[in-house]
Amino acid sequence: MKAEYANVFITSAVTVFQKELGIKMTRESLVRKEAPLPGLPVSIVIGITGSVRGQVVYSLDQSFAQDIAHVMMPNKLPSELRKLVNSAVGEIANMVTGQASIKLAGQDNIIHITPPAVFTGSDLQVDFLEVPTICLRLLSEMGVLEINIGILGSQEEQ
Repeated sequence: MKAEYANVFITSAVTVFQKELGIKMTRESLVRKEAPLPGLPVSIVIGITGSVRGQVVYSLDQSFAQDIAHVMMPNKLPSELRKLVNSAVGEIANMVTGQASIKLAGQDNIIHITPPAVFTGSDLQVDFLEVPTICLRLLSEMGVLEINIGILGSQEEQ
């Protein structure tokens, strides 16, 4: 996987979180993995096809997910908000991936993304693509966002 893909997702996440939520994100770490396996209990999976292909898996703690939902929907009652947490984090992940896809497409690529799938729990068993992955951890006052980018360009083998 190319490092430039990671840079596109970093800038997209920082921009979306600042613009949409007023949350400042800073890069905490970057590590390489063999697959885009999530490390935190709330996971959002988005598939990517076209000139680049693979999966992006976002993960965060439940409390951070709830904080995001509250910022997005401040007038909702707590009982209503609990039902909308997965929708809120799915939408934010979709915005980040969409913005990253636009930037990649601007580099002469055609990109399509799947709707986000949100999973919660710490003992889930899901098969992810086994592709070289860059795991980014972004830190905010509210919590950590982990972005696992497992995508390949058209010239790379899957």
